[in-house]
Amino acid sequence: MQGARVWLLAVLALGGCSSPFERMWQGMAQCEFDDLYLDPASATPASPLLANYRPWKVEEGLAWYRVNEHFHDIPVSGFVVPASTFDVHLLFIPLPLDEARREFAHYFGSDFSDVRPYREGKAPLLTRNRDDLDTSVLDCTREEVDDDAIARGG
Repeated sequence: MQGARVWLLAVLALGGCSSPFERMWQGMAQCEFDDLYLDPASATPASPLLANYRPWKVEEGLAWYRVNEHFHDIPVSGFVVPASTFDVHLLFIPLPLDEARREFAHYFGSDFSDVRPYREGKAPLLTRNRDDLDTSVLDCTREEVDDDAIARGG
């Protein structure tokens, strides 16, 4: 019982040590984000944590950021969040794909290579960055929902 109590305290202490950047992205492993976007009308961050960053460009409904951060000790060189109704959240990892997969498997127990949960919107997909083959992208993109199709039952 004492061991379980010590373990629980260690987990709680480690959870309290997460950086603001990690807290901002805490839903990444499940692709669940409540307020990680720029308001389309005002271009203001919905999250107070996102307000600590300034996008270097906002175009086509997406806000692009350059950073020098870490997500569970994994380096992050940039990220993308929605600035519209798109549900796109990306982390740019300055590591080749095989190395990035090892790091994510170590910290999350998954290398995020399975396409099925990604397509279901339940997990990110870790892929090679097409624009820079020495970097990887952790991608949580959900297809846009057609409200009319839902109303029609389709």
